[in-house]
Amino acid sequence: MKRLIIDRSRAGTAGLIALVLGTALIQFSLGAVPSSAATTATKALCGTRALPFEKFAPDVAVICDETYMYVSSNGVASHSMMVGITGWNQQVPLPMLVSSSLAQMWRFPLKPVAAASEIATTGVGGTGIMLNGISNFNATKPAPNSTGSVYSASADPKLQGELDTCAGHAGRGDDYHYHAEPSCLISVLGSESALAGYQLDGYPIYGSKEPSGSSATALDKCQGHDSGDGRGYHYHFTTAAPYSPMCFHGQVPSDVSTTGQPSAGPARSAGEPVQVVITGMTFNLTGTSKLEYTYQGKAGSVSYTPTTTACWSFVYVNPPPGSPGSGTSSACRRTDNVPVPSASMAPAMTPGSTTGSSTGQNTTASAANTTAPVKAAVVYKNVSITKVKCSKGKVTKTLTATKCPSGYKLLSKKTTVTKVPVPPALPPAQSMVPTSGTQGGTQGGTQGGTQGGTEKFESVVKSSNGVFLLKSTSAVDEGTLPSTYTCDGKSLSPQFSWSGTPSGTKSYALIMHTIPGPARPGETAAAVSYSWVLYNIAGSTTSIGEGATDVGTAGVQSHGPGTYGAPCSQGSGAKQYTFTVYALSSTISLDAKSATGDAVRSAIKSITLASAAMNVKASRG
Repeated sequence: MKRLIIDRSRAGTAGLIALVLGTALIQFSLGAVPSSAATTATKALCGTRALPFEKFAPDVAVICDETYMYVSSNGVASHSMMVGITGWNQQVPLPMLVSSSLAQMWRFPLKPVAAASEIATTGVGGTGIMLNGISNFNATKPAPNSTGSVYSASADPKLQGELDTCAGHAGRGDDYHYHAEPSCLISVLGSESALAGYQLDGYPIYGSKEPSGSSATALDKCQGHDSGDGRGYHYHFTTAAPYSPMCFHGQVPSDVSTTGQPSAGPARSAGEPVQVVITGMTFNLTGTSKLEYTYQGKAGSVSYTPTTTACWSFVYVNPPPGSPGSGTSSACRRTDNVPVPSASMAPAMTPGSTTGSSTGQNTTASAANTTAPVKAAVVYKNVSITKVKCSKGKVTKTLTATKCPSGYKLLSKKTTVTKVPVPPALPPAQSMVPTSGTQGGTQGGTQGGTQGGTEKFESVVKSSNGVFLLKSTSAVDEGTLPSTYTCDGKSLSPQFSWSGTPSGTKSYALIMHTIPGPARPGETAAAVSYSWVLYNIAGSTTSIGEGATDVGTAGVQSHGPGTYGAPCSQGSGAKQYTFTVYALSSTISLDAKSATGDAVRSAIKSITLASAAMNVKASRG
């Protein structure tokens, strides 16, 4: 079995890392000038919490304000990745794109506070970050009959052979993360009792053993305890399932997502699960990375080389069925979900940019195809950052904002001025969206379009609050929609159910949409095509049966008469369809004859309490 080789071209230091990943990845410079004074001030606020991360600098960097610790990372590990996986989702580790906005960085309360009751994790995002900058997930994943909030052996990626020898793998966003005790990180730290990282509620997480060398015992349901040794409450990984905390002991601030942050900004469509043996991986941040595997007795590989900003040229050899690509193609991390830099930017960051030639469609990827990155000039400007202290009853919170949330009383306001870099302009939008023959997109993958034509992509939020969840016995999230529910079968509408309904819900709306390909004769081209529009579904409803026609009010679907427009796309290749259920604070007054998908979406925008979604794929020919 081959071992992974890591080549990070360290001579270029942190600045080179930022340059290669382009404007969307802003790496902290711990000794940057001319704003070193700001760096010292903000770093000092971290106290001793920043020290454990310094072992992994410059790939990971930390600053703090009075409330949070902010962690910046490129999201790739320096240890072995992917080797030993037998249940592969056909994703590979790509560097993360980290915005320069504080709101988009990993952030943790400096002073964690115990919650009145445990808060369940969801399995759809990171629960914390490790000292090496790799995110940690809980020990299960959303799957049929599983929400990812409760451990299930059938949805355990470790038991399914989906984790490598270090307990990590690349997820659907081509993002590398852990689901169990990160053995390779623990090896670097030198002890199974070492501090490994922090969970989103601010409490630390340690390896599976106590300082004495004995296994951690007397753990609560979140796999934590206060052992009375001065460390206060803390979590532990465990060697027995569930290996990683399934709930939060502490309060997760309302402005910190419990489904993980920051966004991975996926580059390719999600692959289909396949049984292989991953035998080796060479990862090179600035050159060609290569993942090697054996599938049905034949060797295969995926190679990828950075080209332009946030883009890679991929070469697929012997790709299994359901591969995100074949031959030679390119993919780019999505950047349109990265916020425009604002007054909440982190101080003392050094930006970079990349210039280079784009690899042609039929060109073999190699290090030679990449133009060496050239550092851009750094321009700094003064930015005012305002913080407000607000209260509501016995609750007091400090926010980076100009005013308090509704219902809160302003106690104090403080504005400080610091120097921040002005990022170079982002590349033209068309370079971010792959065209003919390319692979790419967001977590949901491809939408409409015919094979060989321009593909369109969109970001789909699976749960707006991490609690409200949609599931189906008819289809599997990110799976293929059975023909029963397409025009090649019975054209029945699928079954759906939902849970975690927010308080105050009076009605629901359910919408199925896709981004269409070219219009058929007689049709008008549209940006979004709606196959199913239901609204004013009773607030007591928690499910819709297969082929149901007596639920809610049916609006106007885009493909002719009837309530449900079964997928019947022209052209070959898989198309993505998204089902979204909206929990609403009231019903809407909308005539069914004019209730198009756009009209319903517009009508419910101001009354939506939460939304949940799932994606499916359908193919013809």
